[in-house]
Amino acid sequence: MVVAAELTLAWHVVLFALAELVGGLSASWFPDLGSALVNVGAAAATLAFAASMGWWRDAALGWPRPNRSWWYCLPVVAVTVSYATPGLTGPTNAFISTAVTMLAVGVAEESLSRGINQHVLASLGATRAAVWVGVLFGLGHALSGLWFERPWDDTVAQVISTTAYGFGLAALRWHLGTIWPLVVLHASDNLVQLRSPGAAPLWWQAAVALFFVGYGWWLIRRLPRRPADPVPSDDDSR
Repeated sequence: MVVAAELTLAWHVVLFALAELVGGLSASWFPDLGSALVNVGAAAATLAFAASMGWWRDAALGWPRPNRSWWYCLPVVAVTVSYATPGLTGPTNAFISTAVTMLAVGVAEESLSRGINQHVLASLGATRAAVWVGVLFGLGHALSGLWFERPWDDTVAQVISTTAYGFGLAALRWHLGTIWPLVVLHASDNLVQLRSPGAAPLWWQAAVALFFVGYGWWLIRRLPRRPADPVPSDDDSR
């Protein structure tokens, strides 16, 4: 667990350093230029680190053929669609800028959290590994909130929601065996929420957080238990 925490901290140091260097860049044709460059840099550093450690496959960075497990993504898609029901706002260039930036965010955050960290934590067993992946994902957003001086109440709410979200995606990753569908889900969720005309009601955000906890738990209960299976069972940690 300590190694995963250290990796999370190191990742955020890189992210914040890049933010100080290029985070303020913007262009009329690409308003989110700085944020995009920051996250592309963080993603590149994360993927390069995984490759250098020989973790590419173990960290679920490969691209296996889609299989029936991908159907488990549908409830997450439904949550994203729910955020889009009020419609999406902004001119075309701003929408494209946000979409590209959120794709970079998805690669950067998923390659760390559901990629490297989940691999490092796998020896704890499927449930505890997923819980710690969620906790570290939430605490990472707390670090970002402090660094970028966001309102504390927004930061607390985001930490709670991202912890639940991170746990749910970690459970889903055990089934998928790859982070790349999660990258698309993550990017789409961020895009829709950022381009929505307003924040979802607090009760709905709470319901979504509870959904990800419950869905993640259900997914973990459905994991194979045979010793030969590549997915770690909770018995593996004992």
